[in-house]
Amino acid sequence: MKAVVPPPDPADQAFRTWLRTLAASLDTDPEDALASPDALAFLWSAFVENGAMPPSYFAPLLGGHRLAHAQQAVTAMLTQVHTETGRRLDVPVRQTPPTEREPEGTVHVGPEPVQGIGPAGIHAEAAEGFQCLLADRHRLIWPLCPDHHIGLHATRTASGAVWTCSAGDHTVRPVVQAGPPTAGGAPTAGPGRSGSG
Repeated sequence: MKAVVPPPDPADQAFRTWLRTLAASLDTDPEDALASPDALAFLWSAFVENGAMPPSYFAPLLGGHRLAHAQQAVTAMLTQVHTETGRRLDVPVRQTPPTEREPEGTVHVGPEPVQGIGPAGIHAEAAEGFQCLLADRHRLIWPLCPDHHIGLHATRTASGAVWTCSAGDHTVRPVVQAGPPTAGGAPTAGPGRSGSG
């Protein structure tokens, strides 16, 4: 049985020192993500369950986290596209392993990189890549505002990623309905593991 992770403490000095260590080595500044409760929970859980692990151990956890949330968004959007247009499309979510240039690896949806830490940021970036791929490959502008019949834009908000209409300056719907990602789980590197499992 897994131990219960205590509530996040963003003021914890050891936690903040670890975040600064990650920021110095990775292409992402985790401290910028602390405003998102979901990103804070992910980072805190990784810290509590693994300690101040080196960036090279954390990077695969972050890549897996991004991949799971990007795949969740793409799966939801593919279902929505099929429901609304009758078209069954394929939008790949790609992950490349860490390199010296990209120490945390990369996750791409279509041509767009996914670099967020919190689910709202990841979902919004995945939605942008999804839209670009549909427009470039299928000449499909999706989704459309039901009131103004123009393409919507993915926006990150405090409540999650949403589709917004620029013509009416209004929110139309969430990019992804609430729920856990379809893959992944608690971020654990564990002894003798690189964090990729």
